[in-house]
Amino acid sequence: MGRKDYAQALEHLSQIKKSEEPNPHTFSMIARCHEGAGDLDAAIAAANNALSIDSGHFYSLQLLTRVYLVRKDYEKTKEYVQRALQSYPEPLPGPPRFFFWILRILSVFSAIRRVDKQAREELEHPNKDTEEWYEWAKKYLKWYEEEFGDKAEPTVH
Repeated sequence: MGRKDYAQALEHLSQIKKSEEPNPHTFSMIARCHEGAGDLDAAIAAANNALSIDSGHFYSLQLLTRVYLVRKDYEKTKEYVQRALQSYPEPLPGPPRFFFWILRILSVFSAIRRVDKQAREELEHPNKDTEEWYEWAKKYLKWYEEEFGDKAEPTVH
C-alpha cells in the first residue's frame, strides 16, 4: 500500500481472505485499501466485517472515525472515537539500544544510509501514529462536547 496500488493490494488481500479463517486484520487492511481508493462505502463494510469478528478491533474503529469525519457525521465519529479509546492498544516496546549502534555501523554502506534515517525514526517511535491519534481523539471529544453537548440530547422539563 505504500505505492498506493490499492487494486493490486485488494487482489492479494482477497486471496489471503479465501485461504484463511476470518481475520479482523485482513478485513481492516481491505478497509484501508478501499479508504485510500476513495470508496468509503466499501471501507465501512470491510471495517464492519472486521468488527463482526472482533468488536474491539482498534484499527477498524480508528478507520471508521476517519471515514465518518470525512462524511461530517460527527455523531458517528464520536461513537467510534469512544469505542476505539476503549480498545486503545498497549504501547509497543522499541528495539534495544544496541540495535541503533549496529544500524549506525552499517550506515557506512550507502544503500543502508538512505534507509537509516527513516528506519531510525520508525524504530525509535513505534507508537507515533497511535499516540498522535489518541491526542487527536481526546481533542475531538472535547470539541464535540463544546459544539454539540447541550444540543445532543434535548432535555424534558
